[in-house]
Amino acid sequence: MRHVAALGVTQILGYGAIFYSFPIFVPHVAAEFGVSQTWLYAVFSTGLLLGGGVASLAGSMLDRFGAAQVMAMGSFLTAMLFAGLGLAPNVLVYGALVIVLQAFSFLVLYDAAFAALAAGVPQGTRRAITRLTLIAGFASTLFWPLTAFLIDLLGWRGTCVVFALLHLVIALPLHRWLARLVRQGAAAAGTALRGRPAPDWPVLGGRDARRAFWALGAGFALIAIVIAAFGVHLVPVLLAQGLDERAYLVGMVMGPAQVLVRVIDATLWQQYHPLSVALISVVALMLAIVALAVAEGSVVLALAFAILFGAGQGLTSIVRGAVPLALFGAEGIGRRLGHLAALRNVSAAAAPFAFALGAEKLGLAQTLGVTFVLALGGLLLLFWLRHLVQRACGR
Repeated sequence: MRHVAALGVTQILGYGAIFYSFPIFVPHVAAEFGVSQTWLYAVFSTGLLLGGGVASLAGSMLDRFGAAQVMAMGSFLTAMLFAGLGLAPNVLVYGALVIVLQAFSFLVLYDAAFAALAAGVPQGTRRAITRLTLIAGFASTLFWPLTAFLIDLLGWRGTCVVFALLHLVIALPLHRWLARLVRQGAAAAGTALRGRPAPDWPVLGGRDARRAFWALGAGFALIAIVIAAFGVHLVPVLLAQGLDERAYLVGMVMGPAQVLVRVIDATLWQQYHPLSVALISVVALMLAIVALAVAEGSVVLALAFAILFGAGQGLTSIVRGAVPLALFGAEGIGRRLGHLAALRNVSAAAAPFAFALGAEKLGLAQTLGVTFVLALGGLLLLFWLRHLVQRACGR
């Protein structure tokens, strides 16, 4: 539980400062530097895209040096980058720092944290992942109002300095403490750091493992496109479906839906193979798209969309760590999570632009249809993986 609590704090700080605060910063930064908000979002997306390459390279560092130790290094880097943002003399320096910050965010966010849990909580890792996502789910709830308050009080530059201090005096010590816990636990057990108990489910090996990895990567990438597209265009799409100001109220339902479904996973679905939970998440996303496509001003259908989409999105945060662990085991998990994050980041970075272009050229209805097909492709890949697992289990 100590590992979950510590990482819960650092994930709130990480996601809150690196991601959720950015839209709050944008109008203030744009006004000071005299640039468009669109330009700043383009810089943000560039960082996400480059983050795919960083994740692929940095994943093996989690295995080699220990995930918690790498996260400590990432916390120091994050603190220095936020300090630099607060002192940026012009928009070019600011943009370059934002790109580096987004590109290296892999070092301190979920994928690294999941690898840290695999090392620190080798028994019951999946339960620990679910609990971590429950805690980290409050990042937006805390950091949206906190960022707005700090900007009003200190300005956006002062807020960047505060975020730098949070990572330096809270996240960095917590990650270093976790690294010591892992080393002490391994020494007390009289095993090497990478020694593991028997996995909860039979893991795949050889050719099956290689095929499963690329199928999982493709499936996760398709699902990431759906989530990223709606993450940016949620309110505009609801408005286009005739919901007027009610669109904002409907969007607020997604947060509670994410939390509720994670509670259900933590209490009722712990005996399910993570692939089964992944299938539930994709089905929820597909049903959400259908509800949105036929909403046409219906608040009930729009609420159904928000609940289903929030549930699907909430579960994907869990399964992105739990499924690779269940399929391949803990050995080399950092490298695998890094490669999977690279595939997700590249597809997610392109999704908002592709969705907007599709809505403009094809129309919203056809674009929603394409999005549904992409989700269906992810679902079919996960079904094939489930067949592979059942065969490995001898069923």
